[in-house]
This record gives sequence, structure tokens and C-alpha cells, in this order.
Amino acid sequence: MYVRVEEGRVSVEDAGNLRDFHVEVPSDMTERELDEVLRARDFGYARGASAFILTKRIENAAAGVAEMIDYAKSKGWIDEDGKALQAHVVRT
Repeated sequence: MYVRVEEGRVSVEDAGNLRDFHVEVPSDMTERELDEVLRARDFGYARGASAFILTKRIENAAAGVAEMIDYAKSKGWIDEDGKALQAHVVRT
């Protein structure tokens, strides 16, 4: 599963793949632009080289993601509020 962020749009792609989680953005999108789009669409936020995607958005995207979320939490890939999973940003 990955989150695709484009100009003003956010979508969840490949929801059946629970072994990979990242955020894809255009190569010219700045961290600030990414943060603005994620916040405007209530998907999360960007900080540093990472994006943080709200767990409620992940849970709404596909069935059976609870194990993926639990695994990410066990690795510390969650924000301090416990409401968003950390994902690396892939520039396309």
C-alpha cells in the first residue's frame, strides 16, 4: 500500500499490498507543499524527510491493515500522538 500525493490530490494505491508502505510524490514537490496537501486533505502531515499518514486513513483504505499498523507501531514508526504512521517519501 502506498499513498500518492499529487497537486491537490491524495489517494491510496495498491491497498492489498500490506508489506510496503510509503508516500509517492512528484520529484519537484517540496516538503512544505507535501505538508500542505496532506493537511488540507486530512491525510496527515510531513516533517523532515518523512510523511506521517493518519491511521484512520489507512484503516479506511483496506481491510486487514490492523496487523500492518501494529507492526509499524512495534518498530516505532508512529508519531508521538499515536495517530499517524511514519512513511518514507519516494520522489517519482
